[in-house]
Amino acid sequence: MAKNEVVELVKGYIRRQDGFILEAYSSVTLVICADHRIIIDTSTPEKRELILSGLKAKGLSPSDIDTVILTHLHGDHTSNNDLFSNAQLLAHVDELPPRNIEPIIEDQELCGGVHLIHTPGHTRGSMSVRIEAERTYVAAGDALPTRDNFLKWVPPGLNYYPELALRSMRRIVEMADVVIPGHDSAFEVDR
Repeated sequence: MAKNEVVELVKGYIRRQDGFILEAYSSVTLVICADHRIIIDTSTPEKRELILSGLKAKGLSPSDIDTVILTHLHGDHTSNNDLFSNAQLLAHVDELPPRNIEPIIEDQELCGGVHLIHTPGHTRGSMSVRIEAERTYVAAGDALPTRDNFLKWVPPGLNYYPELALRSMRRIVEMADVVIPGHDSAFEVDR
């Protein structure tokens, strides 16, 4: 199997003050898998040009993307979906996706070495993507939103079930060499 390529087009970010979120946008990850071109999360309108320039640097345009995986359906992860009009949009069934987004019912391999994995806790339908490349990457969305969540071992600040969120975080960390969190730069998992 040819190795998959993983490119961080947008490094996620979150800024809080006094317990309130002042600014947040998600990571956007490009995965090149054999003859598939995949985007994981589409971030916010402010990151549109960064997404376009990152694709252009790889010799791609939005029309070259055939699949968009949405880790969950919060607006800071989905606001540029319209860029990818040729792509199939995927989200976990527990996110109650609208008709234009295909529901993923169970964990599955999307293409060689790219796996969709249900990691609930932040939301009921939070999904992560494990990518076998030169190392094992996990694009975690907000199932593991920042490196601090990992270092301090605390669930996402917004969650519906903290214990389940921690179980999902453990699952992510156990399978990853590198985590691409929803709102931070990629980081290596120290074992």
